[in-house]
Amino acid sequence: MFGTVAVAIATSEFKHYGFALFLGVPLTMGMLSAFLYQHDRTWQWREVGIITLICMIWSTLALLLCKLEGMICIIMAGTLVASMVFVGVVISWSIGALVRRKKRQNQLHCFALICLPLLMKFESSNPASAPVIEHTTVMDIDATPNEVWKYIPSFSEIKSPPESWLAKHMAYPICCEIDGTGIGATRRCVLSTGVMPEVVSHWEPEKRLEFVVIETPPTMVEQNPFGHVDAEHLDGYFEAQRGRFVLTALPNGRTRVEGTTWFFQNIWPQWYWRPIALNSVSKVHCRVLEHIKFLSERDARDRSK
Repeated sequence: MFGTVAVAIATSEFKHYGFALFLGVPLTMGMLSAFLYQHDRTWQWREVGIITLICMIWSTLALLLCKLEGMICIIMAGTLVASMVFVGVVISWSIGALVRRKKRQNQLHCFALICLPLLMKFESSNPASAPVIEHTTVMDIDATPNEVWKYIPSFSEIKSPPESWLAKHMAYPICCEIDGTGIGATRRCVLSTGVMPEVVSHWEPEKRLEFVVIETPPTMVEQNPFGHVDAEHLDGYFEAQRGRFVLTALPNGRTRVEGTTWFFQNIWPQWYWRPIALNSVSKVHCRVLEHIKFLSERDARDRSK
């Protein structure tokens, strides 16, 4: 009950996915479950582990039943949450071992409960600026820059399915359309979750294309066996800002393509969520570049016949 209510307050009331949510809530859950267990009992690590695991399972089911989150987000946060629950258990055990007086133990645990909503309020009122992250993927293609460039501003539908079960529920590119040529042309990158409009800011045929992203569609499609989930983090917490393709001519009529995306994610702690975001962006890059590689090399083979 505590975990479900705390998540609801952090995401729906304060609308902030930060340290209080991903560190504070599971830490306090671990402390509370261990604290309630050791009341008039001799500490047994095996029993505490079972009780804590049961609490985590019930909390997950409650989040799904209340449609506060979907399975994808819970899976991605699972490692961090489970680790912090364990830390909370260890802290509660340490308090019990060091502080013999029950009254003093109660005061310390109550202090932890009071600090959590205060931390949520502080994070919500003083949001940190999310850093802009740059990620580049490089791919060599057996085709000339002229043949590759034809599929840089726009490309046809990518018919191959995403690589993994998780990738199927993350936003992935389907095709790209463009109106006009040169600086100011408008691109529409069609994703599995919606359309991402873009404006070309640099146009250098066979060498370089840059664009500014106007709007980013939802980052994923959440899955919940109890119904549709419209979690706050699906919109506005991950934003692509701009992108770039750089083509470099290589010997023997080959081309090196560098795809770069600048983006930010307003979810903390960054040290945990940044690798996950980079992995997702890398899969998007690879999906697009593999498709461009296929089309360009097909044209090169046709030309050589």
